[in-house]
Amino acid sequence: MIKLEHVYKSFGKLEVLKDINLEVKPGEVVCVIGPSGSGKSTMLRCLNHLERITSGTIYIEGEIADQRENNKDVLNISQEKVQELCTELGMVFQRFNLFPHLTAYENIAIAPKNVRKQSDAEIKVIADELLEMVGLEDKRDEYPSRLSGGQQQRVAIARALAMKPKIMLFDEPTSALDPELVGEVLEVMKKLANDGMTMIVVTHEMGFAKEVGTRVIFMDEGRIIEEGDPREIFDNPKEIRTKAFLNKIL
Repeated sequence: MIKLEHVYKSFGKLEVLKDINLEVKPGEVVCVIGPSGSGKSTMLRCLNHLERITSGTIYIEGEIADQRENNKDVLNISQEKVQELCTELGMVFQRFNLFPHLTAYENIAIAPKNVRKQSDAEIKVIADELLEMVGLEDKRDEYPSRLSGGQQQRVAIARALAMKPKIMLFDEPTSALDPELVGEVLEVMKKLANDGMTMIVVTHEMGFAKEVGTRVIFMDEGRIIEEGDPREIFDNPKEIRTKAFLNKIL
């Protein structure tokens, strides 16, 4: 469903991604781990065009979404086509990024209304189902300021799901939460995984990666150092750098 071929990303002289090659198949839960600054979040941001790659090719659902060489487009892809492909991706950020002037319901409804042009009746069905799924049907009319961090992040997940994406990207979705609120967000993510959602999860939650991930990728200094079955990576890593990282955090 997603494929990256020889992807590089630089910010000026700083090379953040270095020859990234990755395939994600339908139904996979790919957990990306590694130290801060290793390029994990940048990789996600490149996937949904929040950042443009410097070189390489990105495929979404078998179609080229971006192809560049030395910061120049190789393939001229219309903005409309890029937007169409990117609607297949839902993204949840570290910070919840909810609209503070909108209720939980309105935050979920805004994209289907303005992007998909769905009717109010259709949106109500979608939003109510998603609020129930994330366990917040009783918070429907609350504003973000009256929700806990965990509740806000669950609304953010529901908002991303409202566009019916085929792939969900999670960028350290629990890193801004108090420890006691982490579990409620992870439970929603586990439910999505159990329902067969294709997911790429950048995370520091090693227990989640080991339990829910179908594959774990370890990144460092802009490269994929090692990837494999979660139990292999955590119990018997092959690369010295992977071992050193896991020894520090486990």
